[in-house]
Amino acid sequence: MRPTLRQLQYLVAVAETGKFHDAARLLNVSQPSLSTQIAEAEAQLGTVLVERGRNGAFLTPTGEEVVRRARIVLAQMEDIKTVARQFEGGLAGRFRLGTLPTIGPYLLPN
Repeated sequence: MRPTLRQLQYLVAVAETGKFHDAARLLNVSQPSLSTQIAEAEAQLGTVLVERGRNGAFLTPTGEEVVRRARIVLAQMEDIKTVARQFEGGLAGRFRLGTLPTIGPYLLPN
């Protein structure tokens, strides 16, 4: 299995806030739900991404690299959503049609 986009969002939020509680509040989810999803992502990847302590959550070196890449993946997903929204109303943009020069003028409008 592989981490879901949601799990990557949760991991990035923990990296930005430094605390599970604050990350959960930022994402409008419960803290146990956020912790469970990050633990599942760690299990799927087979490594510890976040060190939990009394003073907050700290990323391991592997966690830092995963968060760096997760930010790229999440940004690309937002780009995909933007492109999909642009074409929501149907076909749009410039269309090019190729024909033979001998029959094109007779079949296509000016």
